[in-house]
Amino acid sequence: MKQWLADRGLHYLFLLFSAVLGVAVAVVSVWADGAQGNDKRLWALIAGVCAFGVVLITHLERRLVEKGRARAELRAAEAEAHLTQAYSTALQPLSDRVRQLTTLYGSVARLPASTPAQTVSDIERERRQILDAVLFAAVTLTAPPVGPTFVPRARCSFYLYDAATGDFTLEGTQPGHRTPRSVIDPVGAAHMRNEILGGGGKTFRIDGKNEPHSYLIPVGTGYKAVIAVPVIHGTEKVGILSVDAPEYSDFTGAHVTLMESLANILAASYALK
Repeated sequence: MKQWLADRGLHYLFLLFSAVLGVAVAVVSVWADGAQGNDKRLWALIAGVCAFGVVLITHLERRLVEKGRARAELRAAEAEAHLTQAYSTALQPLSDRVRQLTTLYGSVARLPASTPAQTVSDIERERRQILDAVLFAAVTLTAPPVGPTFVPRARCSFYLYDAATGDFTLEGTQPGHRTPRSVIDPVGAAHMRNEILGGGGKTFRIDGKNEPHSYLIPVGTGYKAVIAVPVIHGTEKVGILSVDAPEYSDFTGAHVTLMESLANILAASYALK
């Protein structure tokens, strides 16, 4: 009961005052109908004050509703950040172990050259589903949609690396309404190859301080922040998993760990072939 009064009591109090003042306007209008001179002006003034009170109470209640919605969105964002931190600390060591296990298994039990085409197709389909799940997880757990439109704010992409040519090709992205470049230009490819995949792999982050810009997102795309992580199993460089967000503040240190965990899962799927 106390919690209900705390949550809804002020709302109903405003509603009561608004109703009383609304009735007062109607009553005063009736009483002032036959008045003359100063009496009529007095009744008109009283009616005006009551009407102004109704408008003022409506405005105050709307402001309270807006503040309540803003607090709810802030709490939701904080809860999301804490949840991401929990996922990251639990998922990262587990995903790393899975990647190591699949790499070891893939190195000693590779599929024979005579593998049926249907089996190869089935493996590719399963790998594609893993990629889609990784992209969705990155978008959902880093910069989730917010009201009132709830349009996805983050964008996650996976660039497959071709060791023979040194090029990167877009293998998948979510969401699909703002797709990145399908092929990275030579300067950007060199940056990704040397700075992210090179030396055993190193996570690259655009935070607006240490790194202000990335070849992964050209100016004018609407994204500022970037976390790009290498996807590697054993000594094989598979590609780069990159997530973008509109603001630098959208990403935290926990998101870096999360993306590294997702990259490990993706690498494990490519180790089995």
